[in-house]
Amino acid sequence: MLKLDLHVHSQYSEDASGSPKEIMDFLKKKGLNGMAITDHNSIKGSLEALKLKPKDFVIIPGMEISTADGHILALNVKKEIQRELSVEETVEKILDQGGVPVVPHLFRKMSGIKEEKLKIIHNKIPAIEVFNGCSLPKTNIKTARVAKQYKLGGTGGSDAHDPLYAGYGYTIIDTNDTNIDSVISYIEKKNTWGEGSTIPIQIRRDRMIKSIRQFFQRGFKRI
Repeated sequence: MLKLDLHVHSQYSEDASGSPKEIMDFLKKKGLNGMAITDHNSIKGSLEALKLKPKDFVIIPGMEISTADGHILALNVKKEIQRELSVEETVEKILDQGGVPVVPHLFRKMSGIKEEKLKIIHNKIPAIEVFNGCSLPKTNIKTARVAKQYKLGGTGGSDAHDPLYAGYGYTIIDTNDTNIDSVISYIEKKNTWGEGSTIPIQIRRDRMIKSIRQFFQRGFKRI
């Protein structure tokens, strides 16, 4: 069985810190088998991570895209996708690259696409994030129910913005094959699920305060 953190941010996200190597090293110490660096609207962290080429550790390139309707994770892409497109257009752009679109933190107030938009795209995505390390347990439970309702697979990720908290959320894959094509295949076939532990409340609170401050500094623009 593999455990991969499929939602983690590096220094290439304006609200995060830590290099891809630092994140990988923390995850390996915690016994995880892989990661997807999903920086906000940037592929730079993923491309840097791919250069590490570690043995028996899966690195899936990706990014977290700010659509006009909320955030979407693009897994297995190597070219940046324009932000502020509709969620439908964004999903198509991900698929055009041979990537895998995954909906993170569905119900998050500022950046979740909400169930209304999920209804529109659910036939074109294999999974939603059923465990997010920065979400409340009751919200993760609610999201997991939605995944089952729409017959979708699930992923898990820490959504960590500091390497220390990488690995708090992870995706379970019932295989020992660390070949990236095999891992992607399991996600596409809806044969994955998300588990983990919630990041400590003080860390989540500090990040929320930082996010609000940066929101004002950007001129009331979301990340």
